[in-house]
Amino acid sequence: MKENDQKFFREFIDVWDDGAQRDAAFITLGVEAILPDYYGNLLDAPPPFPVQKGDRVLDLGCGWGRVLKPVLDRGARAIGLDISHKMLLATQKHLAKHNHAAPLARGDVTRLPFENESFDMVYSLLVLQHLSKENGKEVFAEVSRVLCKGKDAYIRVPSRFAPENLLFALLQFARIHIFRVKDPIRMRFYRIGEIKKVCRNLFTRCEITAHEFRPPWNFHTRKTWHIIIIPRFLHRPLRRLSDKIETLANGKLPFLKHFGVTLMIHLTK
Repeated sequence: MKENDQKFFREFIDVWDDGAQRDAAFITLGVEAILPDYYGNLLDAPPPFPVQKGDRVLDLGCGWGRVLKPVLDRGARAIGLDISHKMLLATQKHLAKHNHAAPLARGDVTRLPFENESFDMVYSLLVLQHLSKENGKEVFAEVSRVLCKGKDAYIRVPSRFAPENLLFALLQFARIHIFRVKDPIRMRFYRIGEIKKVCRNLFTRCEITAHEFRPPWNFHTRKTWHIIIIPRFLHRPLRRLSDKIETLANGKLPFLKHFGVTLMIHLTK
């Protein structure tokens, strides 16, 4: 990560090291870890992309290995990379618990320690949101570099115009610029147009689908993060409604894509 402020860089790593020790599931999943009626059991959910047996796969920002484990279950030859040493220790422990072992590397997603065209697939789920937009561009370039020609990458980012993300951005702006709270893992949100512009000269295909159409769950502050403002009896109906809107957004009504909480970017080199 090309940050000029080395103190900031150290603080960034410390947040994830500390999170790995305190509650790795929560710091990587957020409220998704505590809303089973809406999200289901994410601790053993299938990967949100197809996995081919024997493929060389790179997990960028593997965290504690939640997605890496089901990728290995499907016979891929996967490598996990993360900037946090303690997250990698958590990954190692999680994989061993499920009778898996995989190469793990500590590294910077903007400077991947791999040769050109090393992988059949690369994925990164909600990692770019913690990097500057300039760093994000470097990640897309690095993904293109290490991906074999004709192969696919899947990158999930938060969308700019989802109501939940707009509220988050407003609260984050107030926290950083009004109350002067330093936040080394601040969120960045992406527009569909800017994604396509970044990927235009790096990939032959860029397909974007939108997911999670829901109201804000909470007020996204350190003291209120766990306080869910939507009654539990509404969670399952909201899940069904979200699924219906998602089908329309990714089919007959594509303008709705802009309002999904997350965007899944499917890239082909």
